[in-house]
Amino acid sequence: MSAQSEGTMSTSTTGSAGPSGSAGPSGYVARPLVEGFPGKSSSHGAFGWSSLWLLDDGVRRVLVDAGQPAYIPLIHAGLERYGLTTDDVTDVLLTHMHWDHVSNFPMFANATTWVGERELRWAAEQPSGTPFLPDLHVQELLRRTDRVGRMAAGQEVLPGIHAIDSAGHTPHHLAFYLERADEKRVFAGDAVKNLYELASGRVDSTLDADTSAATIVAMRSLLTDTGASLVPGHDVELRWEAGEAHRRRPAGAAIGFFADASTGEEDRSIG
Repeated sequence: MSAQSEGTMSTSTTGSAGPSGSAGPSGYVARPLVEGFPGKSSSHGAFGWSSLWLLDDGVRRVLVDAGQPAYIPLIHAGLERYGLTTDDVTDVLLTHMHWDHVSNFPMFANATTWVGERELRWAAEQPSGTPFLPDLHVQELLRRTDRVGRMAAGQEVLPGIHAIDSAGHTPHHLAFYLERADEKRVFAGDAVKNLYELASGRVDSTLDADTSAATIVAMRSLLTDTGASLVPGHDVELRWEAGEAHRRRPAGAAIGFFADASTGEEDRSIG
């Protein structure tokens, strides 16, 4: 049953866990490596400031999405905070095939990269130069015969992590429901990019506005039923309570601007 047809999201499993062994004895600890930010630019293209989270249960170290190229030093620094390197990452879960969510998957040499079977097939069928689709990354995922896993909605991709249908932004977008943790979370990717979209049900930058709206209705139901928090694609963590959306902490972006020839960098941070 699809989320779009019934307004509910199933977390039942139709697949099996990945090949990298059983989960650890305790649940996953979820930590943001880079917080998403809900900013846009009409003059310089998309910001691409997407959410990047690490899930760690002592056996697996799982990244939800891989981020954009400018995140490479941030990823190294974020992992180092926890005594880890890119070699310690065991799995990368991709919500969809846009550049700001997939670009860095090759930097995790020991990880299995999990990609939606239908999403990858759709991306491969699009002409070169299609907005937001990184042609070389799509082709690399198709080319690899090792350390690439294909997944589908309804599958328990890894123990306690379920892929759920969240179409609209792209035709076969997947979100991930983290069940096996002290605090349950839904990693929504760009099915829900920010606070406004969860609150209003209106989605910016989507290939199918009606399907995106249905997905948000289903997301709200899942959050209500499970008490989970939601990690959006381009914002800090959110809560949906009593029919209202709110941020769990303030959103912010550190921005420097070289305004003139004499003063150097000026702080123009947001938030």
